[in-house]
Amino acid sequence: MMDGARKVAGYVRVSQERAAKNGYGLGAQEQEVRRFVEYKGWALVDLYREEGVSGYRNDRPAMERLLADAKAGRFDVAVFPSIDRAGRSVRDVIEIDQALRAGGVDTVFLREGVDTSTPSGQLFRNIMASLAEFEGRVIYERLSKGKRKKASEGGYTGGWVPYGYRRTDDGTIAVVPDEVAVVERLFRWAAEGRSLPAIAKALRDENAPTRNGGAWRPSTIRGMLQNRFYTARVEYDGAVIRARHDAIVSDRLFEKARTVSAGRNSPRKPRV
Repeated sequence: MMDGARKVAGYVRVSQERAAKNGYGLGAQEQEVRRFVEYKGWALVDLYREEGVSGYRNDRPAMERLLADAKAGRFDVAVFPSIDRAGRSVRDVIEIDQALRAGGVDTVFLREGVDTSTPSGQLFRNIMASLAEFEGRVIYERLSKGKRKKASEGGYTGGWVPYGYRRTDDGTIAVVPDEVAVVERLFRWAAEGRSLPAIAKALRDENAPTRNGGAWRPSTIRGMLQNRFYTARVEYDGAVIRARHDAIVSDRLFEKARTVSAGRNSPRKPRV
């Protein structure tokens, strides 16, 4: 087959975090692939796009289709904008490259200028993949340290915000007045000895608002009674930390409601 007639598949990928950081989005990557293919005089038969998907994930639908089509002989060359678009670990990049070559497909990484159809290209691929993995681990460690520091200072580190609170535009946590009254009542009722089904029924009868418009259920209330977030504390990395948001219930009410509810709603042993 003449070199100018080679069939090419392009693969572009971006995670939301990386796109926001450096602007290397799908459009820019796709343009690089198309420009290279046109320069070589090859034919682009397909472009596999992965949006908002981390390079560490194994479940990448576009990558799976790329490898399946390579095995089926749909193209001769796979072009990636860079090594880290293929994967974020040495093992993943090498396995992807080997799977492509098993189907008779050469691999080109544009940013690094690597063509793995040559021994020197394979060596350089391994070196650059190692650097990509190192960079990814440095970024992950930096983010983890930032979260740990923020958590140690009582700051919000992300995740689900419980009923009674909402996340503001500046990233802090604020109470929701209409929901606060509901939270206070259910903790008080639990401390008084009401059962979870009885509390759920009472809230349904008074049409107390829920977060998503559903019905109050015992399981929902059980989870709330066990959540220290309502006492302005969060659990992070095995430690209970005083948070910056306002408490809705006191420590005393929280402990009493949880203790009484646990005893009141624990499964009864069958009589013998």
